[in-house]
Amino acid sequence: MLENVILLFFSLLLLGSVFTGVPILAALFAGLLIFSGYARYQGFSLKEIVGMWAAGVKTIRNILMTFVIIGFLTGLWRAGGTIPTIVYYASGVIDPALIVLLTFVLNCLLSFLMGTSFGTAATMGLISMTIASTLGASKALVGGAVLSGIYFGDRCSPVSTSALLTADLTGTNLYDNIQRMMKSALVPFLLSLVFYGLMGGGEGTAETVSAVKHLFASHFDVSYAMLIPAASILVLAFFRVAVKKTLFVSVVLSFLCAYLYQGLSLPAILHVMFFGFTSPDPQLNAMLRGGGLLSMAGTTGIVMIGSCYSGIFNKTGLLRNIESVLLALTKRFFPFAGVFGAATISSLIGSNQTLAIIMTRDLSRKIMPDGKELALAIEDTAVVMSALVPWCIAGAVPLTFIGAPISSMLFAFYLYALPLWRLGKAALAERQDA
Repeated sequence: MLENVILLFFSLLLLGSVFTGVPILAALFAGLLIFSGYARYQGFSLKEIVGMWAAGVKTIRNILMTFVIIGFLTGLWRAGGTIPTIVYYASGVIDPALIVLLTFVLNCLLSFLMGTSFGTAATMGLISMTIASTLGASKALVGGAVLSGIYFGDRCSPVSTSALLTADLTGTNLYDNIQRMMKSALVPFLLSLVFYGLMGGGEGTAETVSAVKHLFASHFDVSYAMLIPAASILVLAFFRVAVKKTLFVSVVLSFLCAYLYQGLSLPAILHVMFFGFTSPDPQLNAMLRGGGLLSMAGTTGIVMIGSCYSGIFNKTGLLRNIESVLLALTKRFFPFAGVFGAATISSLIGSNQTLAIIMTRDLSRKIMPDGKELALAIEDTAVVMSALVPWCIAGAVPLTFIGAPISSMLFAFYLYALPLWRLGKAALAERQDA
């Protein structure tokens, strides 16, 4: 009973944070104190509680170093011209009649290259919304296409922090996971193409496209050489080079692009690496501002606090009531149904994607003990479902970036199609085996 009260109070705390504008880190830290207090109530010493924190953080130690490299990379890809060049050439293929479909596809491509939903929303997502609004397309519909697209890559990119986190938590190989993710996402992806293709587009001219291209061309060298840092990610990932090495190579190449082609000084490049890209041009700044090591501070804090939760949950059994319900659900139906339930609860309680992933792993280890199967199940549920919760920052923040209404979540077709497709397949397989 006490456990249920604590979890309910924590859920209300997160909801209050979202609706009042209190930083989510503050709410998460308060949650850490509450869960630690529960552990103390259960008879654990302060030393043991700190040990629980450490045990949780230990599970994600490898990803913290990767966060540092990704922070550098997101700044350098902006300043070095990689993102402007991608947007420059991608913008040239936009057809007003297919703006919604192209919005989905272009955000899929850029999110796969960048591995970040927020970064893609702040660049290609913002540009897509600007062009779509000019052409008279529905903001809610375009916002849904953006949301679907940014989480396509956030889920399965070699440089995605959520994919890295899932691999670390389940003790699996990132590249093996990506192969399985591509297979499981094929049908939902194709269905999404059909859906957004049927939704049509807007009316008007492509003048906005020309204006955007002119803006980037006037501030950056947008030659094909700027695509090399992005291409290196794909090539090295194909040859299964270790993730950190792959990212480091792209950082070096982006550094050279910024220095040799964009004409930035070494101090300016270092500033971008740590503090992100900014521009004195207001329009360009609105589209490209961000990245850098500092931009990863919030994510790092969320991951570390979330991992501390994991350590406490494991030792105190705080989630055992929920585990019991999910295990009963699994016995009544099939394992994926249990993971689906765990992801739903975790997304509603967690209020952010990272915590949803960690909680789903914690709740599902007994349901699906095989690490490879669990990793894929998490990627097909918690990673995308967390963006469908209105008070979860996974969906709310990107929509805020692009100026789309919260109703856009209703049109995020891919985010519904993927978990429901997997659920349907699992149900059919269970019925055939019965």
